[in-house]
Amino acid sequence: MKSIFSLLFLIALSAFLFTGTAARAAEKALPPEQFFPVYDFQNDWLVYSNQYKNYVPFSKGINEGTRSVSLYVDLLKNRRYFLLVKAENESYLFLEGALQKKLVKDEWLELNIDSLFRIYKKEELLLSVYGNAGIDDKSVLICNKKQRDYTETLEKTASTLINIKPINFSPFGNFSILAMLIILILNVWVFNLNPMAFSRVINPLEFFNNDPREQLSKLNKPYSNNVIFLIITVSMLMSFVLMFFSHNKVNLFSVSTILSEETNTIQYLGDFLMLSLIFFLLTYGKFIFMVLVGEMLNLDKLVDTLFLKIIQSSYYFYVALFLLVFMLSIDNARWLIPLRPYILLPFLIFYGIRFITLYIVTKPPTSFINLYLFSYLCVIEIIPLIIGIKFAM
Repeated sequence: MKSIFSLLFLIALSAFLFTGTAARAAEKALPPEQFFPVYDFQNDWLVYSNQYKNYVPFSKGINEGTRSVSLYVDLLKNRRYFLLVKAENESYLFLEGALQKKLVKDEWLELNIDSLFRIYKKEELLLSVYGNAGIDDKSVLICNKKQRDYTETLEKTASTLINIKPINFSPFGNFSILAMLIILILNVWVFNLNPMAFSRVINPLEFFNNDPREQLSKLNKPYSNNVIFLIITVSMLMSFVLMFFSHNKVNLFSVSTILSEETNTIQYLGDFLMLSLIFFLLTYGKFIFMVLVGEMLNLDKLVDTLFLKIIQSSYYFYVALFLLVFMLSIDNARWLIPLRPYILLPFLIFYGIRFITLYIVTKPPTSFINLYLFSYLCVIEIIPLIIGIKFAM
């Protein structure tokens, strides 16, 4: 009987000690009073394995001597929350492998997840803490900040039968409407200057016209007013599409490195005008390249015609794409992220069809195969396309 009572006493004592340890651990992980805890990362710690060349889950029996531990924080799913980090011993905080701050002993460090998302432009962030061995002295929490005057807000809401508030549009939504107005005004102004010439330039039937006597290049040169403003319009359409992808975390051509943080409509507009200028200069840079290659292949008489047809086709394609992304720009199109590997597919289809169509509509009717024209189109269309695909993603 004594042995049974002794065994029961040991079990009760172990349960009491375990309960006390758990209580202390729970108390340690409590955030400051102004925060609600949402998620505790205590079971998500990782350590780097030299054997697997990757991060593996922390194991107390194996990794107790490790002084550097890490974890991944999902920034996309935890928008509007705060990341709180605390260490009971002197430690150092690393984000994406770069030293950020020294953690003061027993003090919570508050990090705004929205700010981290804007700075790093990544869905997941690697957080590492270097300090005392093990993970028992480290705490990382996702928290929601309590609103001030919460009681007064509830009272005001309860006393109001109908509480209708206007929808808060994002800065990109406001910018989208402004960009649409700018492009529409530009098109209307050019149309009023010369309605007949502008109508011919944007007429799809003119693109397929291969009669040498009725080509647009005889009336509209690449440096004429109608063509210049059409190129400005196409540049704006391309800029808007690129900014839409960047806004939805599809960073084509690493464009985010030259854009501002884009926290308001004015900054979006400034980036839009800057990208439009870059595309405008690149378009005329391509025209100069076309002239040089055309002279070498004795096709200089076709340069103006081909350039105008390239601008026309780009106008049709990017107007359609602009209207599509404009309808999606008011909402956050998160579904674009899993489709990232296929983003370039519509562009590949368009440029492939344009290559074939340009050859057909500019080839002399009498010749079955024109190798000079085919080689010329490969140089001015296919080679830039291959280079663009290489650096796009």
